[in-house]
Amino acid sequence: MSPLFSDRLVIGLAPAALSGLRFRGLLKEKLVESGSVACDPAFGNEPWQGAVAALKALRIKGRARVTVVLANHFVRYAVVPWSGALGTEQERQAYLLHHFAKIHGERAKGWSMRASPGAANEPRLASAVDSSLISEIKQAFQKRPGVRLGSIQPQLMAKFNAARATVPAAGAWLVLAEPERACVALHAGGRWRSVQNAKGAWLDLLERERHRVEGELPDLVLLAGAASPAAASSPASSAESRGGWNFRELAA
Repeated sequence: MSPLFSDRLVIGLAPAALSGLRFRGLLKEKLVESGSVACDPAFGNEPWQGAVAALKALRIKGRARVTVVLANHFVRYAVVPWSGALGTEQERQAYLLHHFAKIHGERAKGWSMRASPGAANEPRLASAVDSSLISEIKQAFQKRPGVRLGSIQPQLMAKFNAARATVPAAGAWLVLAEPERACVALHAGGRWRSVQNAKGAWLDLLERERHRVEGELPDLVLLAGAASPAAASSPASSAESRGGWNFRELAA
């Protein structure tokens, strides 16, 4: 990162709030500021328009390089088969569009899609976001002196990348809880095996996935956005077991 942008600002976009974390330092980052701003989830025709309106009105002090993290409420996911024969970016985009259109229909044509890196013939985790949302976020930073938009990331990928070093060879479930919904993904054997991003209680969705996915499964659950079920009885421990699960809470 350029010394001119030694501050890194992570802004989380969710339907009802913006959250912000500001880090400072080139060699060793330090959290120097955090906060949140409420927004109206009923504003506009799309569920993200209230969050974008709040983002455009947000005052950002000083110079900073910004990462915007999208709540899973705004993202669709799928684990897709992959082929090394998909040589060009145009071919890869056409393939992803075909896959998401089979699930979601014609509206997928208005989405921006990308797939995680991986071996040539291994399944990939693919994400799809409303292209208008991406465009509006970019516009929100076009006329901000000293502020540079570095990347826009789905929350699942941002959390996985941050926690990747803690995922053992046997794999782990990643559970990201949001109000009235959750994203549950399984990474095991060095590859993505399943993902569900749906309404409902996170523990119910996790149990459902355990019975849906075939083969040997890990018991480790990396949990964000909620407390582990055993935390109330044993608050001193960050890893708790219940119902055959080994829960480990991730940092915010």
